Amino acid sequence: MASSLSKGPVLAAIRLGKTTPLATLYPKPVSGSAIAIATPPCRHFSQSSQRPAMRAMPQTLAMKQPAQPSMKTRSREISRADLPQDIGLLPGTFIRPLWRDMPSLFAQPQERLRMEWLWIKSGFQNFLGLLAYCKWLNKGLPLRLKERRQVARDLHQEMYSAFAAGEVHTLRKVCCTGLANELMSRITTRPEDKQITWALEKYLRTPGTFFTGVRVVSDRATQIPELPNSGVRQVVVRITSRQSKGTGSTNEDTAAVAANAKQQDCTEYIVIQKFRWTGQETDWRVWGHATPTTVEELSSPFFAPGVSLAERMEAIKSQMGGK
Repeated sequence: MASSLSKGPVLAAIRLGKTTPLATLYPKPVSGSAIAIATPPCRHFSQSSQRPAMRAMPQTLAMKQPAQPSMKTRSREISRADLPQDIGLLPGTFIRPLWRDMPSLFAQPQERLRMEWLWIKSGFQNFLGLLAYCKWLNKGLPLRLKERRQVARDLHQEMYSAFAAGEVHTLRKVCCTGLANELMSRITTRPEDKQITWALEKYLRTPGTFFTGVRVVSDRATQIPELPNSGVRQVVVRITSRQSKGTGSTNEDTAAVAANAKQQDCTEYIVIQKFRWTGQETDWRVWGHATPTTVEELSSPFFAPGVSLAERMEAIKSQMGGK
């Protein structure tokens, strides 16, 4: 079945988005379901001045709540530009480390076998969840398996090129809100006379990427609770490449700055994301960078052995709700 998100974390992320005023989805709660009305003092004809006046007890009148529009109706009233983009990495995403970073089979055999089992298990579950998301929960939705690597490659280059050139408009287009704001903040603090160049020299075709330079290590999709025909898909891609970065003055020629750029081999885990909102899909965007799953994380509720599905979901809800 498709992966699921607890209602608390996802809707909290939607409500608390800094740039997404989604408060209109949730009507303001009435301060009380009943209004207490106190009747004025009632003095009987035979009442003497020596006896305290009897006051009527407050009466409670139940007020009928007005009919509220459904979640589907309220969600249609929000423009796509105001939709949330930063909900974090989907809970329970397993990212297999490189071979050299895996636990030693001789020094830590249990941890190594646990890592290998989680890799196989999560890959199988993620694929079944993706099938359910595309073919059952959202009938007729394409799997888009072939385009994942190319989309990640294009967005990766566009993001770094735009950051080096200071192109804010491109960053807003290819990045989610949180990442775009972070990169734009770094651009604004950059000295005005500083010039930066960036180039991707080549992809490193290593075994960790099946000799392609770009490898999908996780592909997950889930419905968004309480929002009909809505969901999110996240793909984690490992990119190994040789990049060059040059810095210089704005008075220098760009070609000269690029010629003196320093090269560096990089291994990155890029997370690209696509939203589906009431039947309409958004474009792929870069959510940010991720890190491989570590041995210490194996004891978390996401990966701990011997935990039932119900207990795992409750632990995830409590952990996410406390953030």
